[in-house]
Amino acid sequence: MKLFLYILIFLINIFINNGSAENSIYQLKADKIVYKDNLSLIIAEGNAIANDQYGREIKSQKIIYYKAKSIIETIGNSIYSDLIGNTILADQFFYDLNKKKILANKNVKYFDKHGNKFNFKNFEYFENSEKAFGEQMIGTLADKSSVEGNYVEIDNLKGSLIVKNKKNKNNFFNKLLALFKKNENRYTTCENKGKANTNINERCPDWSISTINTRHDSNKKMVYHEHAVIKLRNIPVFYTPYFSHPDPSVKRKSGFLTPSTKNFNNLGRTIKTPYFFEINDFNDFTFTPIIYQDENSIFLGEYNHQFTNGKFYLDGSYSKGYKEINKLDDDGNSLQRTSGSRNHIFANYTGNHDNIIFENNDLEINIQRISQKNYLNVNEINTVHVLQDTTSLNNNIILNSYEKNRKLTISGYIYEDITSDNKNTKYQYVLPSISYNDHFSFLSQNLNLSNTFEAKNTGGDSNQINQINEIYSESEQIIVDNIGLGNVIKFNLANTNIYNENISNNKENLNSDFIPTFAIQTVFPLFRFIDNTEEIITPKIFAKITPGETKTVTTSLNTLNYTDVFSMNRMKNFNNPEKGKSIGYGIEYKNDKKNEFNQKYITSKFTIGQVLNEKNSDKIPSNTSLNKKKSNFVGDFNFNFNKDLYSNESEDVSILKSSFKLNNSASGVNINYSYNLNNNLNKILKNTLDIGYDDKKNSIRVSYNELHNIGDSQTISSTYKKYFENGINIGLGITKDLQNKFTESNFIESVYESDCLKIGLSLVKKFYSNQDIKPENNLNLFVMLKPFGQPFSPDLNSLINEK
Repeated sequence: MKLFLYILIFLINIFINNGSAENSIYQLKADKIVYKDNLSLIIAEGNAIANDQYGREIKSQKIIYYKAKSIIETIGNSIYSDLIGNTILADQFFYDLNKKKILANKNVKYFDKHGNKFNFKNFEYFENSEKAFGEQMIGTLADKSSVEGNYVEIDNLKGSLIVKNKKNKNNFFNKLLALFKKNENRYTTCENKGKANTNINERCPDWSISTINTRHDSNKKMVYHEHAVIKLRNIPVFYTPYFSHPDPSVKRKSGFLTPSTKNFNNLGRTIKTPYFFEINDFNDFTFTPIIYQDENSIFLGEYNHQFTNGKFYLDGSYSKGYKEINKLDDDGNSLQRTSGSRNHIFANYTGNHDNIIFENNDLEINIQRISQKNYLNVNEINTVHVLQDTTSLNNNIILNSYEKNRKLTISGYIYEDITSDNKNTKYQYVLPSISYNDHFSFLSQNLNLSNTFEAKNTGGDSNQINQINEIYSESEQIIVDNIGLGNVIKFNLANTNIYNENISNNKENLNSDFIPTFAIQTVFPLFRFIDNTEEIITPKIFAKITPGETKTVTTSLNTLNYTDVFSMNRMKNFNNPEKGKSIGYGIEYKNDKKNEFNQKYITSKFTIGQVLNEKNSDKIPSNTSLNKKKSNFVGDFNFNFNKDLYSNESEDVSILKSSFKLNNSASGVNINYSYNLNNNLNKILKNTLDIGYDDKKNSIRVSYNELHNIGDSQTISSTYKKYFENGINIGLGITKDLQNKFTESNFIESVYESDCLKIGLSLVKKFYSNQDIKPENNLNLFVMLKPFGQPFSPDLNSLINEK
């Protein structure tokens, strides 16, 4: 009977009415429940839990319910949560059931329904309005940015977070002084990778904004700052009374982008202030005025439009031109500059359309114009679509229509060489250009049928019309089982119809020709496998015959390479290929090493080949070496070592590491080399070498190019970067014309980079000059707050360029 009485009393008293319009009734559970003061005080101890009918829950080591005051108190490891995503953790709660207000003290953590996480010294939360107030807050927002402040107001319904000095009681001057005190409010987009309760200066010292008042609007995804001081490595560098920006979750938002400054030796000081307009989800426009101190300003604009099945951009600029036409440089020399306004326009449309001709269709249209040849280079205009060293323009329209194995291409091109002042050679066009291809398999043959028609102007009154019909056949590989020879038979029949008008070294009017080419390629691969080493030696022979006599070829930009030895058209001249009988032969050697997971950590390949012709021909350019009975020897060497893919260090790997001085952090070595030797093997005519080495601390790139007899040039460029554990790297590089003993450019830079900040100092020297440009030095300090995208570049050229 006594037990029944206790159970009855418990069932009556575990329901707690908070007396408000929304009556929350909490049910208590615990290891031990004690009733005092005539049942007006209930104490639940040991894994105490209080739940109401709306899904709210309180957990603690000890829960005390003051029935007369309608207050719940918790002691020790207290947790409050609701069904909409709000959670509060603290050592102690005071929960007023009438006001629906929670006071949390000591080690307070608050996780709101938006995904934000906060730490407070003191905190109060109102259930109905979802408003919260706290002191000494350190928080990480859902967009991974961080914020901290003395006094915080949170409105979950409005998606608002306000950080300010406590209740803003300080006057204006005291507010400004607070910016430089330790208890200042701070905001940064740097991701919190340390302890959540450490301040921004300790866990993310790269950059932050100290403010009097910061407001984050999660609905608009904007952050607003009052009296903001931007600090780099805790050093104040910039102050503004008002500053706003999108939060890091926003990819596109209207507003000013980061400005930059630069000083040109030829044009003086500039400042660039871009502004981004978000028109809608599919359109945007960026307006960038470049203000010159001594010259006329330039106005840049970029418009982007995204369609369902394509995209369009328009990139342009305008300037009135030089204020002074004939100006003296710093050495007193005259710069003979041209007059008139300057502009550029680059427009592009690409899109996919159905059933224009065949089922699938790709359409591209390009419009390009630059008013003056040095305009981009002088002003160093570089955008997403335009580079300052552009030398040629291509206006075209291209339609690719295809389905299954068929493809039809219709296009028209107008080419402009902006470096040329000769109107007869400045422009060339191809209009129209039509090609059709169809490939299929028939009787163990891979067949390709093609038809091409082109009408083109090569400058001035030089015109040419080409119509080429071509059938190409290639057999499947025929294996001779007894000895392992592999044979592929190839056949090509081309019918060329060419109409020439004022084309030098070409017969006038209509020229027709049938050009059959027959070839057979034979390979004899030899394999050897030892443990995890795979070696393959493959001799190759390519016998080809094209009846007839080669017509005179005036020039050829192509020098022979290894793949050309086994090509049906070695000069890549479809109207006038080399004719006669020839044999291309060569050998390939491959050596690969694999780890225990059958992955290749070392790959190397060496090739060499030569073409043997029936006779000499003075109608083929000598730089191809195909004019001789024996062509030059050509080939390649490729080597790659990937440290990350090998596990057990074999003797070969140990020797390799010692040879290249690789350490345990090495990630790889890459070597690519191609060569051209004369047929007596006593003179190198071409060397092209690219070497790359990378590990966690170093990166080296070297490129060397050399041509003799088949050209005349010798250049080298190299870059080196050293990486340090603190995020700093140092780089330097040089590009040199060895043939003319002339250094084109060099640079040295030091960069610090983290997940949210990139800051560097670079010195670049350029040695070229022309009508509008002279050699110059550029000392550039750039600062990029990564979420804001554009670098801020204070001008330092005055330190190295004396007036």
